[in-house]
Amino acid sequence: MGQGFTPEFMEELKYKCDIVEIISQYVPLQKKGGRYFGCCPFHNEKTPSFCVNQSSGFYHCFGCGASGDVVKFIMEIESLSFVDAVKYLADKVGLPLPELKFDPHYTEKKEYKEVLKQLMKDAARHYRNNLLDEDKGKAAREYLMGRGINDDVAKMYGMGLALDADVLPGYLRRKGYKLDDLKACGIIASTTNPQDAFAHRIIVPIINGMNEVVAFGGRIYRPEELKRDNIGKYINSTNTQLFDKGRIVYGVNFIKHDRDLKALAQRELLLVEGYMDVISLGAVGIRNAVAGMGTALADGQIRELKRITDRVYVCYDGDRAGRNATVKNIDAIAASGVEVMVVSLEDGKDPDETVREKGKEGFSERVAAALPILEYKLKLCEDAYDLNTVDGRAKYVKAAGKVLKTIDDPAEREVYCSIVSKNSGVSKETIYAQTEQLQTVTPIKHDEPAKKADKYLRAARFALNRIMTDAPYVDLDVISEHWFAEDVHREIVKYAKTRPKGNFNVGIMYDDISSEEVDKILDAETELADEQQDKLHYEACLTILANAYLDAKLEELKKKYASIGDPAQRRDILLKITEIQKKYKSVQLSDKLLSEEEKWTEINY
Repeated sequence: MGQGFTPEFMEELKYKCDIVEIISQYVPLQKKGGRYFGCCPFHNEKTPSFCVNQSSGFYHCFGCGASGDVVKFIMEIESLSFVDAVKYLADKVGLPLPELKFDPHYTEKKEYKEVLKQLMKDAARHYRNNLLDEDKGKAAREYLMGRGINDDVAKMYGMGLALDADVLPGYLRRKGYKLDDLKACGIIASTTNPQDAFAHRIIVPIINGMNEVVAFGGRIYRPEELKRDNIGKYINSTNTQLFDKGRIVYGVNFIKHDRDLKALAQRELLLVEGYMDVISLGAVGIRNAVAGMGTALADGQIRELKRITDRVYVCYDGDRAGRNATVKNIDAIAASGVEVMVVSLEDGKDPDETVREKGKEGFSERVAAALPILEYKLKLCEDAYDLNTVDGRAKYVKAAGKVLKTIDDPAEREVYCSIVSKNSGVSKETIYAQTEQLQTVTPIKHDEPAKKADKYLRAARFALNRIMTDAPYVDLDVISEHWFAEDVHREIVKYAKTRPKGNFNVGIMYDDISSEEVDKILDAETELADEQQDKLHYEACLTILANAYLDAKLEELKKKYASIGDPAQRRDILLKITEIQKKYKSVQLSDKLLSEEEKWTEINY
């Protein structure tokens, strides 16, 4: 069952959602033979390796390995949960959602969530009109102009203005919303004292990847407000039913819905701390910037970054807090497989201040001087100590050693040891030797059983790939699911045997089969010289699997033969061993099948 949805509903949804039509809204596709190809939206590439199989209902990238059905595509491209992706697709094709079995109140919750979305849209429109008001918005517009944000830029980012604390609550109540609705959206903190949480601030709407307003950020713009006790320059919405800070990356909506900007961001994405940094950079034409809504990045935000690009330039504030946040986040981003470069700013400066003082060209020079992670960390060590003193150099070497010991590749470590040696005056050999002692590398043992297991796994995945993609030479009647050692592989073979020839729906498989293993099977689509060579390799893979299965049965029977004393039973087992040995030696796959009677006999002796 697809996470609460019946198999019948999921099959109907995928039937109505033409995967080519859906994906074409995000990726230009070109038909080649029976499939469609384009550049993968999940990694940066120039040569199309992203394949969509319309009849089987799945996509697969031969470059990065991304694959799945139409629901998974929407989950990845729009950063949605499974349920939200299903809702999104169902709305597109006008398919009514059945009541989710795990949530009998789903319909009620869905309707309420739509109310909250409309409320946020009305609030954003109200804030926007306040800023445009000739008198009420004058001071705020002048403040923004002073920061290089003109009317066109403010319009681009949907910026607005919150007036007195009772204005917005009153406006929304007159439109029919309840105080509980306002509180649920984080606009007011209490229903007994309904005050706008963002009063007297310039408003920045936080918009998700589906262009829905889900939260607000507010910035003080009048100096007298800053004199009040416990007033911070910025406040942001707390988590609500619509807003999960750990999943939202500010600015992603602009990139997702602008093809040219999306192409730029795939090559080079700039990550800054706050939305005002993004807006200030956008004001000078640097529009490939996004913000993590603060210094700490959550796993969901890192996944969002990875969906957009293969290379992130991290540009946090130039103060101690910004540097600490940089060190904390860059390793987490890199661990996701994204290349990371670090942009350094002057002490105490943030991207907003830097671009206003230095302009687009000056800021771009900083980006051009960005350092890879290791060089950046070593530069921090260098800047932290006085290298003109013996004590400073000693401390620098010690701090740098902690960085060097994280490098697994000996050649790369030696290069960086040379840099530390040059800066400190300590010999490269001494630094390298010290680092070697710190290494705790555990050698990987490639024993024979592991090699055999890998051989069988590769054979199984290749054979299943041809079964799942309906290769013309596949004959399921001569294949046994028992030849496959993995449970998930046997499930795939059993599923294939229930489908008409040429109608294997990979998309449906994703509802009940481990999607991770299906992805690996689809990755096994190695192109061989021609169809005949492909067929021979396919049959060779099945022979390996069948013989391994028969060999295991022979060993089982031999052990039983040795443990049984009854002469009649020993003769029967010996006869069975002889029969299986013939099957083992046969070159015909059909000869290797065991009948139900044979299998019963094996397990009951």
